Amino acid sequence: QEQALKEMQELTTLLSDYSQGKSVNTGQGTDAGNTATGTANGSVASLTDAVTLLESARQDAVANQSEQAADKVVQFIALWPSVEGHVQISDPTSYTAIENEMTETSGYLLSSPPNTDKAIQTLDQMLNRLRPLTEERSYTAWDAALILLREGLEAILVLAALLAYAKKSGEAVAGRWIWAGAGTGLVLSGILAVLFTTLVAAAASGSMRELLEGVTGLVAVVLMLTVGSWLHSKSNAAAWNRFVENSVGNALARGSLWSLFAVSALAILREGAETAIFYVGMAPAIETSQLLIGIGSATIILVILAFAIIKFSVRLPIRAFFLTATVLIYYLVFRFLGESIHSLQVAGKLPGHTASSLPSISWLGMYPTWETFVPQIAVLIFMVWQLVRQEMRSSKQQ
Repeated sequence: QEQALKEMQELTTLLSDYSQGKSVNTGQGTDAGNTATGTANGSVASLTDAVTLLESARQDAVANQSEQAADKVVQFIALWPSVEGHVQISDPTSYTAIENEMTETSGYLLSSPPNTDKAIQTLDQMLNRLRPLTEERSYTAWDAALILLREGLEAILVLAALLAYAKKSGEAVAGRWIWAGAGTGLVLSGILAVLFTTLVAAAASGSMRELLEGVTGLVAVVLMLTVGSWLHSKSNAAAWNRFVENSVGNALARGSLWSLFAVSALAILREGAETAIFYVGMAPAIETSQLLIGIGSATIILVILAFAIIKFSVRLPIRAFFLTATVLIYYLVFRFLGESIHSLQVAGKLPGHTASSLPSISWLGMYPTWETFVPQIAVLIFMVWQLVRQEMRSSKQQ
């Protein structure tokens, strides 16, 4: 009866709009269908739209219409990037859980035979997390600061390691290339954020952003693996001294400078565009003074952290410094790899096969899908092998 009344109300609205000469889409007969179609045509999707899709998918799953339910879950995944910023700001725990649960739900519905009981269970969990967040709320300076702190810390760690290396080598030109890369990444982040929020439809901007994060993240992983291996090769004091001697009067090799530029630019670009879009989404629900206070205070904290990390790192002995820098870079490689593959999954470019036995650890960028788990384990084995091989080589040279 409830569903019949809902459909009757929608039909009444549809005919009323038609009689007034308004453009309507007769190809979709449900709220969920109209939500997906409207979003694709460029209207701004809301969290309420996302909840409507999930409720419709749940009704289909209860009716054992697994294919229709799966289609609506896929529509929800396509819509998700447009609303995830609101969820992540409001409830980071629910944000992480929903990103895992939506791929799980799709897997349950598309399995043979469909596991509708499990699908309904995860849909209920998602709805319970999202419904309270649909209420109007205002943000504070703390919320604004938290975004920049969370997104900026990873980029700061990469920059701090690279800048500490440049300072320790005594090569001022290397530092300039690193800062130039960071500045380039920051400018590109702003440009992309403006393009995504003003020239592209909300759904497209979300999926494009996820695609951008995934691609730039994977490129950064390759570059950081190279830089990490290079840093570790200098952990032997004799090797470092030979490098410094060869570099005197010739600065660094041009290829090394471009690598440092690219890594710093990608580290900023990957986080910067997302941060800017989050702030654009937050702006209507926060006072300008609170937004500026939050951004300003977070910037000061990040600058202090970067200064402290660089200063502390430079004072370390040669071996300890390079081992620390290498481990830090390798940690970010592991995390970026998982997050980048996950971004491509959310963008719909890669499948997601979930398993309850796989770990889900946000600070390691680990998600319970085989597509993220297997590459992360493979790169972990490679990094450990690189460390052990270089340590054995260093011990022989001493």
